[in-house]
Amino acid sequence: MRRLHGFLRAHPAPRIAAACALLGALACTHDARLEVPEPNVRAQPITLSSAPDSFAGTARPELLKADIALLGLPLAHLQSSVCPGRDATTIETHVASAALINALHRSGGDARTELTGLAALRTEYHIQDGDLLRHYETEHRPGSFDYEYDNGGEARRTGHGAVPEAAFPHDLQSALLLLRGWRPRLGETGFFYVVLGRRLWRTEVTYAGPQMLQSSGTPRLTHRLDGVSVRLWQPSQIEPRRFSLWLSEDADRVPLRMVADASFGEVTLTLTGRRQDDIACDGK
Repeated sequence: MRRLHGFLRAHPAPRIAAACALLGALACTHDARLEVPEPNVRAQPITLSSAPDSFAGTARPELLKADIALLGLPLAHLQSSVCPGRDATTIETHVASAALINALHRSGGDARTELTGLAALRTEYHIQDGDLLRHYETEHRPGSFDYEYDNGGEARRTGHGAVPEAAFPHDLQSALLLLRGWRPRLGETGFFYVVLGRRLWRTEVTYAGPQMLQSSGTPRLTHRLDGVSVRLWQPSQIEPRRFSLWLSEDADRVPLRMVADASFGEVTLTLTGRRQDDIACDGK
């Protein structure tokens, strides 16, 4: 329990959940586990145009619910809605800590992204970290981003970041949509850039191929992606973050499970519910 409390102080549940919103054919069914490939120098950028016109990730309202666990212990519950609008699509995610976790370290969080197509225009994060409330706002554009950060009014910082190759910087929510829309070949590796808080990361992802996954006790055919993220600002101080993501085999590529490494063990995000109708955006 002491290890868990130390972990929560270093990695509040909303940050983990965001990171999770922050995810060949095999003959047998596997449980989710990390199997990260070696870096591929031939990786190609995953661009906003990588998704086919038929990808419906932002075409209809969608509500996703998921549980987050650390070493098998319930950590938090996540609810995320994608709501298309006339001028922009909005993604809103709420993370609520499990009762035991909240008793050890009060935490929770909300994220909101406005985007056009798969491009994030503006991002807001509100993160409860004990008695501290962190607030991030980011404006995205090709080749750069602007941010504003404060920790409950005691410190306010603004800044500007450049993105290599004039690439588009994603946030965690638009990055997941980008991966859902990606249609790689077996073994293909791609990369993109994502802003976490105030810092830019480079994420490299390899398509491992179709795989059977236990989902709610039932074997399901999925598409598996294995990835690693490296922070570009003083990268030597932060270890690369590895993850695996399992997407449904249908056209919507629904995220069924994600596993991400952390200093205290693997964090697992498991889908528990999904619906696609107007109620998903009515908060009911």
